[in-house]
Amino acid sequence: MVVFGVAAICLLPRTNGQQSPTAPGPGLIQEQIKAARVRETVMVIHAQGTSVALRDEDLLVQGDVVTTALKSSVVLVFSNGSTVSIGPESRVAIDEFTQDPFAADVKLSEITEEPSKSTTKLTMTYGELVGNVKHLTGKSTFIVETPVGAAGIRGTTFRLVYRPKGNGQAFFSLSTASGTVFFTGSTGAPITVGANQEVDIKVTIDPTTGAVSVQVTSTGISEEAREAIEQQVKDAIEALGATTFVSLGVQSGNGDQGQGQQQPPQTTPGDGQSS
Repeated sequence: MVVFGVAAICLLPRTNGQQSPTAPGPGLIQEQIKAARVRETVMVIHAQGTSVALRDEDLLVQGDVVTTALKSSVVLVFSNGSTVSIGPESRVAIDEFTQDPFAADVKLSEITEEPSKSTTKLTMTYGELVGNVKHLTGKSTFIVETPVGAAGIRGTTFRLVYRPKGNGQAFFSLSTASGTVFFTGSTGAPITVGANQEVDIKVTIDPTTGAVSVQVTSTGISEEAREAIEQQVKDAIEALGATTFVSLGVQSGNGDQGQGQQQPPQTTPGDGQSS
């Protein structure tokens, strides 16, 4: 893909409906990502190249790539309490997700900040996503890369749209409903996008010379973006309430929680197994 030189941009289980959400049992929780509210055709491509249809409660790991078809969507729920809603005709790679274990029982739908330090890096090649990221600890990071630049998130509700048009033009939009996003492109100083703000970027590549021109517009958040964020955050909240994660058991012995931790069960991402 053409690398866009962006001047002056740059900020940067399935649970049955009748069942009540269940909190994880005592033990240590390891990093996990679970699919929820899968609609229509959503595929996951594993690091080894296999591709399977994604279903509610499927587990995902680093190296997986999620693609959605027309009128399709999925909510990814992270064990640090954050969610990413991927819209239609999108491609999002999970480059990295690690999290320090935590031992307390946690209801993800009730927390306001992540329970332990985590590192998240996603790459959206094209498409649309809405993220709802819990307040991160001091050393945690949550970054979404795009062909235009990278968005760094701390504790934020935001929407990213990147649509290449196939004619040498591309459209990028970053909208922040709450919190602050720092967007950084290939050149220029980072741009801070605060609550209720939006940055639109139009990129044009001259087919003859290859010259890149960039038009950046900063405005208040559009009504379209606000409505999209509100709907997808609603879906994400429902997904949080219906999602639990595997708790790593504590072996008997000295009775200290967090000691003698067992290995987590081995599951194959995308196989439809629930935790």
